[in-house]
Amino acid sequence: MLGEARIRRIGDDQLDELIDAQNEIFSDYIIPMRISREFFLDFVRSTGGKVSNVHVATDGGKIVGYVNPVIDRGECWIGGVGVAPTHRRKGIAQRLMTKAEEFASEQGVHMMSLEVIEGNEKAHGLYMKLGYSDSRTYITAEGRPAQFGGYGVNPQKASMSEVLALHERSYADTCWQRRKIFSIVQSARGAECYKVDGGFVLVRKIDANGFIPYLGVVPEMRGKGIGTSLAKFALNRLYELGAFKVVLYNVNQDEQTIRLLDHFDFGITMKQLEMRKSI
Repeated sequence: MLGEARIRRIGDDQLDELIDAQNEIFSDYIIPMRISREFFLDFVRSTGGKVSNVHVATDGGKIVGYVNPVIDRGECWIGGVGVAPTHRRKGIAQRLMTKAEEFASEQGVHMMSLEVIEGNEKAHGLYMKLGYSDSRTYITAEGRPAQFGGYGVNPQKASMSEVLALHERSYADTCWQRRKIFSIVQSARGAECYKVDGGFVLVRKIDANGFIPYLGVVPEMRGKGIGTSLAKFALNRLYELGAFKVVLYNVNQDEQTIRLLDHFDFGITMKQLEMRKSI
């Protein structure tokens, strides 16, 4: 018979055990995942989080669930929560979320946020029960690189400081991971960075896959075709680099973005709902 799970902050020597637990937790996830120690540490760094803030649920000394509250001043983003299949439907996920909110409140947080994949009705229902409300939708899309004769702009190589300045203005109102300085720094290290007047784009190729980690236009320059021109440039550059497909992650679902995706025949592969709650 399973005992009552205990919830507490992760111990200094439990990181590898946490990784093993996450791989069990996400083995039957809506998008199955396998996580390495390096991947998790990179993820934590890219969101500005701390491993020491992770809270775990244990039963018989074994980690059977976790929650990762990432705190930035008055805001907390849940960077992952899950329970092992053997311990589900016992209220552990709700207890983990409640503990994360209590922990965040002690740090002066007044706003909680998280994302849930569209179609994950159990998780969405739990968050609704806890008082979270849908706020925005983000999409992931895939397409093909292509050659273009012209872009309408002339992108130039950008320095890290130039990228950061444009990123801050372009990404103030988007999902947690993409608006944080830690994330753009991590992405820029392995990417080609380009700028134009009022916008920027990052281009990266890993094996046969092409990525546009960031494409941003500052608010006052939007609606002038700069985003489309930067997309043409990025797709052409990835074609030159030999990419087979191109992936865009967590971009806002709005009319302008949908028109851009349709223009380049990109298909939406996933939607995530952002949910928020005041505490």
